[in-house]
Amino acid sequence: MKAKTELVDFSDEFVRSEAQRLHFAYGLKLKLRYATTRDETVHNESVAEHKFAALYLAYYFLPLEDPRRLMCWETVNLILLFHDFPELKHGDFPYHLKTREDEERERRAAPEVFASLPAAIGRAGYVYWREYEKGVTREARFAQAVDKIEPLFELLGRVQAHSIKRLRFTYEQHMGKKLAATEGFPYMRRFVEVMSADMLARGDFWTPENE
Repeated sequence: MKAKTELVDFSDEFVRSEAQRLHFAYGLKLKLRYATTRDETVHNESVAEHKFAALYLAYYFLPLEDPRRLMCWETVNLILLFHDFPELKHGDFPYHLKTREDEERERRAAPEVFASLPAAIGRAGYVYWREYEKGVTREARFAQAVDKIEPLFELLGRVQAHSIKRLRFTYEQHMGKKLAATEGFPYMRRFVEVMSADMLARGDFWTPENE
């Protein structure tokens, strides 16, 4: 019988190793269908690709954060599936650039977006999106934490890391949302601490000196 995984086992080196192993599956984002190609020298990612990665990371972190299965794991996955659907209307904005007006416009778009889906999916999707937005349930807070830490893994690639400076994204902006979202989720918080420290040491973040 496998021994229970303890947080103390997640040394800096273990976290770095696990992060690289998790990042390996991100290669699927670059495997295009229909015999098409993508310029891999320029970082780009669709909302659907982000969603795949969030669901993938949830599969890794759920047993760690909820070993007694007190949360409904199906609900977590459905929240992650639907939480970005309103972006179908106006697109995605990096959160440090998103204004209150952008957020309100996205909220107003939600009923129209979900009404455009088959009725059964639309009704359910809107409920799960609302649960994510309210952030009251443990399932919603877990989904929010996964959503916020997912870019850590996306940005492990060197081409991808260029986006941080291109978007003028500071260390303080990076840490603020991630620390708040991972409150109460110690395993995800551990990955944030180790991976963010490595990013800072590499000079990945934008500073005024970059101008």
